[in-house]
Amino acid sequence: MFPEASLPGLSGDDVQRAMPNTSRRSVDLPKAAVEALRRGDLIGAMTAVRRERQVGFKEAKELVETYVASQPTLKKKMEKVVADAQRKFTRWMIGVAIIAAGIALVVAWKL
Repeated sequence: MFPEASLPGLSGDDVQRAMPNTSRRSVDLPKAAVEALRRGDLIGAMTAVRRERQVGFKEAKELVETYVASQPTLKKKMEKVVADAQRKFTRWMIGVAIIAAGIALVVAWKL
């Protein structure tokens, strides 16, 4: 979730010691955001954080990601939600491709 930092002249271990470990920080989120995460609604959680904390999208996203990273059970659940969404999207795209191929075949047949 968080990109690795690279600084010239420093090894990965040096960078980890120099930078605070954001995944270990505890973040208190609004109740609505926590409930949205329990339902598997990452976007809803970010929206709740933005609304209640009056922050921008980037900061809300970072707060939610930090909270999820600090909760192993929730992290696994969110990974499953993302994987399910990717599978559904892939199936949808395959369906659209099959329909488009069928339409192209019918149009080509009539010509």
